Amino acid sequence: MKSIFVFSLFAILVCSQKNADAQNTVDTLIDAGGYRLHFHIIRGAGVPILFESGGGNDGTVWNQLLNPIAGITGATLITYDRAGFGKSEIDTNKHGILNGIKGLEIALKKLGYEGNIMLAAHSLGGFYATLYASRNPEKVKAAVLFDAAHMCFYNDKRVKATQAIIDRQVKSKKDPGNYYISMDFLNTIEVMRKAPFPLNIPVLDIVSDKTPFSDSTDIRDWKRCHQDFGESNPNRKGMIAYGTGHYIFEDNPALAVEAIVNEYALLVNDEERNRLFKRAFEYSFKAENDEKKADIAYYHSEEDINSWGYQLLRRGEKQKALEVFKLNTMLHPESFKVYYSEAYAYAQLGDEENAIKNYKHSLELNPQNSAAAEYIRQHETKK
Repeated sequence: MKSIFVFSLFAILVCSQKNADAQNTVDTLIDAGGYRLHFHIIRGAGVPILFESGGGNDGTVWNQLLNPIAGITGATLITYDRAGFGKSEIDTNKHGILNGIKGLEIALKKLGYEGNIMLAAHSLGGFYATLYASRNPEKVKAAVLFDAAHMCFYNDKRVKATQAIIDRQVKSKKDPGNYYISMDFLNTIEVMRKAPFPLNIPVLDIVSDKTPFSDSTDIRDWKRCHQDFGESNPNRKGMIAYGTGHYIFEDNPALAVEAIVNEYALLVNDEERNRLFKRAFEYSFKAENDEKKADIAYYHSEEDINSWGYQLLRRGEKQKALEVFKLNTMLHPESFKVYYSEAYAYAQLGDEENAIKNYKHSLELNPQNSAAAEYIRQHETKK
């Protein structure tokens, strides 16, 4: 379940990182060679962790993980907006994945983080992490990949199919970040074919249970590619994040935090590792308890009962669905959504009188409910 954690989690974190104290947090624009990249940094000690976002995302996509990871590891955490995304600028004369990594390296050096580093990456960010690691194999000490892009997925047929989709869909430069990433796709593939992930770097590769694809061949090849990557070297481990979609770290943030912490533990001494695992256990215990609490709140909630009713409708059990929606209006009489659902069930049963009655009540509770207003207009006109 998404977004189940509350700020009370942070009470268990070490005092030096409590609530990401402003004096330990930096937001800055750094010249990366003719354009500026935006960085958000939580200062700490030890090996820094650099986060690579997926295509279409800026650095804020990692926000819900940062405080827990900072509190448990005490490490410096670095997120940034790729060129053309978020608050970062773009040099349209120097785009492409290779220029992107070169700009990142320039900026990290200026920030003082040109030494050892750990990587965490999602989706297209897997290519960026791979290229950074291939250019800096002695500096990258570990990596955690979340449903990341790997070259073993992109055979010639799939590359052509992807390029055809891009040619049909990508027309405008109004969104320069996405435009240039899309238009650079073939160049990205060519660069990545020459930049395998270094075998000396420990990697935890996590693939989603529910892949970002609908085609059965794509699903099979995506999972097989990740399995092959994880089994190709003793330094690599693979796992499936069950019950999660493409954004694994949003669907199961506790899993993501624990994955990063476990890999980071490889980089510290025994004494610090023991302290780190103690803090990780406290976090996991609290996170699991909060998740159970959220689940209890969800079951028999307005949303849960409504979902039950619509499941019955999809199975053709219209009268049963109506009774469920009636229960929801009794339990949640202040919600315009439950009256809308009851009205919809009446409409499915052909009872226009009661459908209009409930649509009107839904509209009274929410005058912006245009779908209810449209149904009323069409069916009252018929009379």
